[in-house]
Amino acid sequence: MQKIRLLDAKTINKIAAGEVVESPKSVVKELTENAIDANAGSVTIEIKEGGISYIRITDNGTGIPKEQVKEAFLRHATSKMSQIEDLEHIFTLGFRGEALASIAAVAQVEMLTKTRDEETGTRIVIHAGEIQELEDAACREGTSITVRNLFYNVPARRKFLKKPATESGYVSDLVNKIALGHPEVAIHYINNGNTVLHTAGNNDPKTAVFYVYGKDAANSMLPISYRKGEYAVSGLIGKPEFCRANRNYENLFINGRFIKNPVVSAAVEDAYKTKLLIGKFPVFVLNLAVEPAQVDVNVHPAKLEVRFKNDDEVYEFFYNAVAKALQETVLIPKAVLEKKPKERLPQAEQQTLADMPKESILKESILKESEPKAEPTANPSKEIPLPQSQGVILSKEEREKLLRAAEKPQTPTSGGRSVDELLKRTPKAESFAQTAVPYRREELKPKEEQPIELKPIVSDEKTEEVKPTEEKQPFFQNYKIIGQVFRTYWIVEQGDCLYLIDQHAAHERVLYEEFMNKFKEERVASQRLLTPLMLQLTPMETEVLRRNLALLESFGFELEEFGEKYALRATPYLLQNPTEVGFFTDILDRLTEERISNVYDTKILAVATMACKAAVKGHDVLSTREAEELIHRLLGLEHPFTCPHGRPTIIELTKYEMEKMFKRIQN
Repeated sequence: MQKIRLLDAKTINKIAAGEVVESPKSVVKELTENAIDANAGSVTIEIKEGGISYIRITDNGTGIPKEQVKEAFLRHATSKMSQIEDLEHIFTLGFRGEALASIAAVAQVEMLTKTRDEETGTRIVIHAGEIQELEDAACREGTSITVRNLFYNVPARRKFLKKPATESGYVSDLVNKIALGHPEVAIHYINNGNTVLHTAGNNDPKTAVFYVYGKDAANSMLPISYRKGEYAVSGLIGKPEFCRANRNYENLFINGRFIKNPVVSAAVEDAYKTKLLIGKFPVFVLNLAVEPAQVDVNVHPAKLEVRFKNDDEVYEFFYNAVAKALQETVLIPKAVLEKKPKERLPQAEQQTLADMPKESILKESILKESEPKAEPTANPSKEIPLPQSQGVILSKEEREKLLRAAEKPQTPTSGGRSVDELLKRTPKAESFAQTAVPYRREELKPKEEQPIELKPIVSDEKTEEVKPTEEKQPFFQNYKIIGQVFRTYWIVEQGDCLYLIDQHAAHERVLYEEFMNKFKEERVASQRLLTPLMLQLTPMETEVLRRNLALLESFGFELEEFGEKYALRATPYLLQNPTEVGFFTDILDRLTEERISNVYDTKILAVATMACKAAVKGHDVLSTREAEELIHRLLGLEHPFTCPHGRPTIIELTKYEMEKMFKRIQN
């Protein structure tokens, strides 16, 4: 057996750095959070070569007093707590006091810092954990830390870093999240000398979304503010049509700290169920304010995970908050009319345009009526794309005027303007790609001779009396049915808007709501197994079963305990079919991560399929009376704007947009 020995300080610091400093992204995160904790109103983040060779974080915060500069680089030296009880009252982003020591142990660090009361600042240089220089220096109030040659003294760690472009992407993603979580701080991000992001710092979450995700994203976000008990959430959630194919745009902050939590993600995604297309995830920026005693933040070295005292309360809180915000909003998407992409010019015609006078090309490109061009970059070029038509010769006055307009910068500035002004005045910014997903409907033979009988829609007065949302004020109050196009879409006029209603999607939503309400109101029948099935469960699964035994029995499962094991005696009879035994293990697996209130919650896709098959199809002939009844019942539902598969039931086309298409207005 080898002799136990105490490691030296350098080795200890390098090992500790491996937990805190994984990559340039970790360095940027720790130093930026320190700047925010120092009450900085502006933070500049600059990196080169993905942050491997150069990182500089500059802030205008409170700074560090001269006598404490050396102590700041010692392990577990912190100003944010003094005893263990302080962990229950931590509102700062950092608290362990390991960041500066860990970074200085594996890089070359230089720091300039000055407080408001000091006449001169302090400069300190540390290489591999050893102080090289410590002197007075002239500097502004705040702190500037430069980190060079990360892992230069730990080659084994350095070789595991990704390519500079990849590391740069990680840093960019982190800076975006910091900007979204702290709209009160002006974030200036520079990558290889180019400004990538510069937020206003005006404490407006929507403005932060505008700068990070673009104009289209900001226009597609809904404000949310909800408080219950010890929890309060605020922020923005995306409209259902504004969704992504992964969870990268789910941004959750707890007391300003970005975290990942499966309970919250599941709650928000469940609130969006039947409103999003299958395989899509919501976009949100949510900040939860809660007493620190309710959250354990000291469970992850990088502070990316937390533990709640009561997961069930948190799930219910977020689910109700998001569901309420969606329910109170009219979620009718607007019609998006896009032109087909222009074909590439033949080589001969390109050469002809190349020989044209620049003034002709300039005037033609500005006067030509077309869709907005591509997004402006941080350094907009003065070159204007060549049009596809012949130009017109300019006069001297016109040429000077148009050239001045072309030279004028078009990038948004951060002068504290609100997002509404930015959205009106700024050209289309970099944003999410909102690609329309085509819906492939089963082609049916038209039934022009005889209208179909629509029994589920044309109902008697008794059926009308049991509508669950009779008291809800419908969005459509003075509408008029104009007619139908393509034997599928009904045209409805109200006010200054024209609405297209898909008869299949609308009827599908109506039937889905009816089926779900009926199933939830009825007691689930069970079918006993001929031979009880002994369940082979892990200790964790057994604990989940015990905690949810009453819930599983209400679902229609019958269980019998044999010591530490359980036997399954009966399974529920759902949708006119007995469930398979494997359905029980599926339910048990989902209960470990999700909250299920009704057994039919696990059969949403099956119920949606039933509604789809029973609903009228495109090309089916409906009378005006049947269409009126369908629209009336659709608009009386709690969630009328999408079918259960997430496809829109109603599309809006405003009078303003139509007048733009007919060139009645030019703006």
